[in-house]
Amino acid sequence: MKKTLVILATFLLTAGAASAQSSDLATDGRQNGMGQGRGNNMTPEQRADMQTQRLTQELTLTADQSTKVRAIALAESQELQALRAKFASADSRQGAGQEMKTVREKYDAQLKAVLTADQATKYIQMREERMGNRKEKMQDGGMKKKEKAKA
Repeated sequence: MKKTLVILATFLLTAGAASAQSSDLATDGRQNGMGQGRGNNMTPEQRADMQTQRLTQELTLTADQSTKVRAIALAESQELQALRAKFASADSRQGAGQEMKTVREKYDAQLKAVLTADQATKYIQMREERMGNRKEKMQDGGMKKKEKAKA
């Protein structure tokens, strides 16, 4: 019990530090918040902590689930970081998308095994919403660029 309280306290402290760091990222000279801005300067541990905290709040995870989710998120974040490094050069990025998708699918399966049926359903809905929001933002950004090109 004490161990889980210490872990949860660590998550809260890390989230506070990550919030402060993200506000610094917004003011470091990046104009549009795209690309190398948001979250790319975070360590895999920080990413795992943020993801665990978000899922703990949104899915009402138990302490045991939170611990397992953090381990899964950390392994995923480390593997994705390695892939980003592997495909860092512009001419080798073509294969990155499929490999990253494979990694995400693997860890999604592990995550769903930890969640209850209701939590897994809610997680899938949350993920679909996030993906839809990203597509909308990408389309909106693309539309603005086309309009500027016409003018």
